[in-house]
Amino acid sequence: MDSAADTRTYVALDGADVCGFAAVGYAAWNRRLTIEDIEVEPGHRGRGIGRALMDCADRFARERGAGHLWLEVSSVNAPAVHAYRRMGFTFCGLDTTLYGGTPAAGEQALFMSRPCA
Repeated sequence: MDSAADTRTYVALDGADVCGFAAVGYAAWNRRLTIEDIEVEPGHRGRGIGRALMDCADRFARERGAGHLWLEVSSVNAPAVHAYRRMGFTFCGLDTTLYGGTPAAGEQALFMSRPCA
């Protein structure tokens, strides 16, 4: 990432409690906004929080002139893959070695992207 001006962290609250967040970064060289991390507490899933966080990321992407949003997800995280597909992401790559030597060894890294809204 180029600078702190090109990163954002969005937080979803339920009252005073954090129930989700998204950390994103924009890279000017390829006009890509990368979803570095997005998480929603299990008890809050299915309520549109992930989509709202992704909408915040999309607005930031458009402000920066990004052409697309990009993320990486483990092949064993089927609920996340399905959620991303419902949000308009499609598969654009695969890395069979990314998690080697980690507790996630044997999983595959799936790369997904979507055009900015």
